[in-house]
Amino acid sequence: MSHASSSKVCKYSVFLSFRGIDTRRTFVSHLYNALEQKGIDVFKDDERLETGKSIPNELMKAIEESRFAIVIFSESYASSRWCLEELAHIIKCRNELDQIVIPIFYDVSPSDVNHQNSPFAESFSKYKDDELEKVQRWREACKEAGKISGYHLQECKDEANCIKKVVDHILPNVISTVSESLVGTQIEKVISLLHMKSDDVYFVGLWGMSGIGKTEIASVIYERYRHQFEAYCFLGDVGEMYRKKGLRWLQKTLICKLFGKKIIVTSEHDGTIIIKNGLRWKKVLLVLDNVDHLSQLELIVGGTEWFGRGSRILISTRDKHLIVSHVKEDKVYEVLLLSENKALELFCMHAFKRKSPERDFKVLSNEVVKYADGLPLALKVLGSSLYGRNKEQCRDIIDRLKKIPNDDILGKLKIGLDELNNDERRTFLDIACLYNHEYSYYVERILKSCGIHLIGISYLIEKSLLCIRYHSFEMHSLISQTGQNVSREEYANSRVWLIEEVHDLFAGKLKTKKVESLQIPNGYRFEDDHINYNKVFKRMQCLQVLILHRRTICSENTVTCLPSNLRWIEWPNYPSSSLPEGFEPSQLVGLCLRGSCLVELWPIPKNSICLLGVLLELTGNSQKLCNLKYLNLSESLGLTKTPNFGDMPNLETLSLRRCENLEVVHPSLGHCKMLTYLSLTGCVKLKKLPKFVCMESLEILLLDECTRLKRFPKICGDMLRLSILYVESPWIRNLPPSLSGLSRLKLKGCEVLESIPDSILNLKRLHISGCNKLTTLPNSLFESQQWIFLYIYRCSGLVELPVSLGVQKKLGFLSVEECENLTKLPSSIQMESLTELKISNCPKLTTFPEIIGDMHCLKSLTLESTGIRELPLSIGNLSGLEYLNLKSCEDLVSLPNSLCKLKNLQRLILCGCKKLPGNVGDLQEFETLDTSINIPHVSSCIKYHV
Repeated sequence: MSHASSSKVCKYSVFLSFRGIDTRRTFVSHLYNALEQKGIDVFKDDERLETGKSIPNELMKAIEESRFAIVIFSESYASSRWCLEELAHIIKCRNELDQIVIPIFYDVSPSDVNHQNSPFAESFSKYKDDELEKVQRWREACKEAGKISGYHLQECKDEANCIKKVVDHILPNVISTVSESLVGTQIEKVISLLHMKSDDVYFVGLWGMSGIGKTEIASVIYERYRHQFEAYCFLGDVGEMYRKKGLRWLQKTLICKLFGKKIIVTSEHDGTIIIKNGLRWKKVLLVLDNVDHLSQLELIVGGTEWFGRGSRILISTRDKHLIVSHVKEDKVYEVLLLSENKALELFCMHAFKRKSPERDFKVLSNEVVKYADGLPLALKVLGSSLYGRNKEQCRDIIDRLKKIPNDDILGKLKIGLDELNNDERRTFLDIACLYNHEYSYYVERILKSCGIHLIGISYLIEKSLLCIRYHSFEMHSLISQTGQNVSREEYANSRVWLIEEVHDLFAGKLKTKKVESLQIPNGYRFEDDHINYNKVFKRMQCLQVLILHRRTICSENTVTCLPSNLRWIEWPNYPSSSLPEGFEPSQLVGLCLRGSCLVELWPIPKNSICLLGVLLELTGNSQKLCNLKYLNLSESLGLTKTPNFGDMPNLETLSLRRCENLEVVHPSLGHCKMLTYLSLTGCVKLKKLPKFVCMESLEILLLDECTRLKRFPKICGDMLRLSILYVESPWIRNLPPSLSGLSRLKLKGCEVLESIPDSILNLKRLHISGCNKLTTLPNSLFESQQWIFLYIYRCSGLVELPVSLGVQKKLGFLSVEECENLTKLPSSIQMESLTELKISNCPKLTTFPEIIGDMHCLKSLTLESTGIRELPLSIGNLSGLEYLNLKSCEDLVSLPNSLCKLKNLQRLILCGCKKLPGNVGDLQEFETLDTSINIPHVSSCIKYHV
């Protein structure tokens, strides 16, 4: 018989013993489903028995391998020999294996079971005299079971209330073998934060979205370690109980569990004093699950001084801001979603009671796993809902889920939405419906254009409703689906984004007046002759955001009317030569027309000779775009001249990237005081730019691929905020000295550029290529210790690099390639952060610098096709070097013996070298030698390429 104590992980969490004809289709069915949905692994004989197995042996083994046994006593329970035999074995396991037995008195009383009163008396009277020994064992089992504290249905409000109490009783004390194996790695990480061997008091937080497994992790840790503490308590659903019963009830429950007795608590303050004074000298393990308000922490667990030495307090929550206000941030563990493999395993354990899907259910299983997106709650609920169904039934359920999500899942996820204020709620719904997986900066611009305060984004992240990964907003697919449902139910038609809804909108089936955001997906075609699109747009008086995806089909004259309330327009491949004539864009903040057919931003007046026409040409439609901040007309090949930027006093971002026919930039550009970003990349016909008169806010200026630009724009005053500059033109001879704020500079194909201003003192990254007139770089350029990247390529006039380059402590990458006249590097280098150094095709370079100090970060050193004659002895100081390339160094006379100190060197390339080392045997990590000549004494374990 296997041991079922709490220290052992049992095969099943719960064994159900019941009389089928009384309760199988009613109480037991509901109890079983409630346990399964909480992830509790249940053995129920009609669900679990495997075909061909001996029923008695299978049942007895299942009882022994269960942590809990729940016995549902009903009127005819004792009339079943099997039920009584199960009960006797359960009581034996209770006495010998510490199994926890929970009796539920369904339609009989504890006294009926204990004393075998009616109806148990009638059932026992029917057994034969030759079964006396067995009957006596059954009577003893009933007597003992009747004395165990359990749940009497008559004392509960109803069956649902009784089931909830049973589940709440079991959940904190259950170790699910499936769940522990799935979150085992995360459990170990949390345990490492708890420092279980220390005598100090530790508070640790578990943070994550609803249904991610916080309770599961906390339960496993609680059950595993509770016996090491003087007192222990798992306080579940703290937030919900706080709302339903109040803080004093929580305090009383905690006091009762930790002190083992009921104490009168007259007030919250009274409860705090009792907890603080009573636990000060006790070693306590306390779990507070699903905390959602600061007072729950302040008045229940206070600080570390409330608890005795060695105490541990584990707190789970959806709210990061809440937990870090009470727990050190480095003691907060973010619970992660399950990997695809683990998710499939969890789903299968609930759907098929095995770790992998049955053969005919593989495709369906993968669909569910993709839908659940690693969320344990969803995997458990969906797995249980598919259990015992055939393939067709499963397919029907899955198809229905895609249209109508499971209420049990969405109900749980929706809890966090009730705590949001109006701004936070609107932000959440906008991202859920329209902007999931989009770049965060892009979404923030749209939200701000609609007057939404961005502080709500931080709140959503803290509440585990949103995260930022790789600079994009990422909302779990089920949380997103929850938001979409809420938007449809509570804010009908305010957000339209699905293609079928767009069809309904233009067909007149939706209320256009309510639409605030319209996102037209790929594949939609504005081609229905029976629809007056302009009339529909005209009725959308509340429309603030209009976004069309790139592959939306629309001809030139289909849409000639846009509502004037628009704040953001994004229309790739915009088909018209100008914006609609009647469009009043005074509220417009963002206008993105990439790849448009624009010739003019506004319609050209029919009679351009008239005075009005002349004035419009000169001044534009004054102040019409007074709120515009973001203008993107990139790839608009019909654009030959820019609009008048005097109409756009608040413009912050301007992209004219790859407007290949652009020739004239309006002088007003130089007066855009608020402009921070300007891209003219690829404007190949642009020859000049206006004076930059008042552009003190400019931070990024991109002039790469402007190959006809004659000179750099004249700058009046300082541009201290300009930090990134790209220039590519064979005509530009010099750069102005007023670029002192640059941190990143790229100069490509600037063939006649003679120097870089020595006023630039804060560079971190420099990329130079094809700048053939440059003979050196200013020494002052490298006086700053901020450098991290330097790349020089095909600068044929470059003769030397300045001495100050050699002491750049933060420089991580240095490459000098195809600089045919380079003769001199700094005499020594001390670059402790350098990871890669590449010098190639520099035939006049004859010496390599001495290595000074610690350069252990350098992993790769390439000196290919240089005129270097010898390497310094200090090369042996490069203790971290793994790759050394000396290919085609024909003048190399010798290699120093210190080369053998490079214990981490794995690859040495010597192809085309005339002088080679005689012995590389001491290189411990050496794997590959590339050479054109055989070298003696090379170890047989080295890969040798000739």
